[in-house]
Amino acid sequence: MFEHGDYVVGVNQQVLLFVGQGPWNDEAMLVGAKKMGRQISMLDHSKPWAQLSCLVGESLMPPSTFNAFVHHSKIRKQKGLVCLAIVILASEVANTIKQQLSAAYLQADIEHQFFPSLDLAIEWLAQRQFAIDRPELNTFLEQCDFLPSR
Repeated sequence: MFEHGDYVVGVNQQVLLFVGQGPWNDEAMLVGAKKMGRQISMLDHSKPWAQLSCLVGESLMPPSTFNAFVHHSKIRKQKGLVCLAIVILASEVANTIKQQLSAAYLQADIEHQFFPSLDLAIEWLAQRQFAIDRPELNTFLEQCDFLPSR
């Protein structure tokens, strides 16, 4: 089967960046986990790190993909992830996405928060001592052709 879902992964300071558009399937989760792993290896592992996720559209997972997501989330926590800011854009199922992600992050014991905008998510991360270089972030976001206008 082919991957279902688009995503771009990067690093900005001590923040893992993820922008994706679902829905997701097992193949996309496996490829995405490998790409995230390569980016995580670029972080300074002597310090904690955070994640900023921006999800577009119907970013939902079937049960098998959800289970893999929980597994990979636990690995991220073991590798130093301390908190995660999530922005959901252009979605008619935002509440369902929030429920599914909250269930996964609770199982993985990862502090997480949902935000209506990137600016609020970045502010929340800054309050937790995770700064983001805005010009670098803007360059990263330009790679995401499925991201709605900000």
